Amino acid sequence: MTVLFHTRRLLMNPFTESTVARPLAEGVCSRFNGAATAMRRRKRRALLGLTLGVLTGLALPAGVHALDVNTATQEQLLGVRGIGPKTAKIIIEERSRAGRYDSLEDLSDRVKGIGPKKAAALQAAGLTAGASLSQPKNPSTPKTRPK
Repeated sequence: MTVLFHTRRLLMNPFTESTVARPLAEGVCSRFNGAATAMRRRKRRALLGLTLGVLTGLALPAGVHALDVNTATQEQLLGVRGIGPKTAKIIIEERSRAGRYDSLEDLSDRVKGIGPKKAAALQAAGLTAGASLSQPKNPSTPKTRPK
């Protein structure tokens, strides 16, 4: 019993037939089809929009995403980079025991495991301690209204 192979690849002889690729006829390949080109263009635009959104979120100052340590829940504290479940629990227990934190330095003094370096890293990650974003940095200088 003889088995015949009808595939072009198996019957092609490189000595008698060219192995150089030939251009395809118009409309044969779906890659050059108008609908496929439009689909690729839409995917590219969506990816660009997503990328720009992520980069914008990363480039915004940490103050936009600020979280006050005095009002944050344990779940919210877990969302801050550098705070794990144990540290979040200790922060809340210390806040309920001794009251509000005056500053991140106060947080650093009262919570074991948070030193000055870690407090600076938490501030960079968006954690604040009672200071609102609209208050001036130096509260001793009064604001004057223009007349």
